[in-house]
Amino acid sequence: MDSYEDIFERKKSAVKFKEGLIHELMKLYTTNHKTKIGNEGLTAVNEIMLKFLNEIVWRAMNQAHNEGLNNVNLDHIEKILPQLLLDFA
Repeated sequence: MDSYEDIFERKKSAVKFKEGLIHELMKLYTTNHKTKIGNEGLTAVNEIMLKFLNEIVWRAMNQAHNEGLNNVNLDHIEKILPQLLLDFA
């Protein structure tokens, strides 16, 4: 199994969330809908979301591997989710 760094360093520049998605997510959690986010803020939020997503994938892959499986499914994500949310809280 490849290491975490090998998997995600190779694809680091290939993945980016759309700017509109980040804006829509920010609107969900602000009371002032006129709040704007600058380019540096978008970049920071994008990086945080990527780290979170990478961690989900990595942990789900490990869970599947520990169960002797080669494919990740929703059950693996459900199993890692409680601890993941505690770790990111």
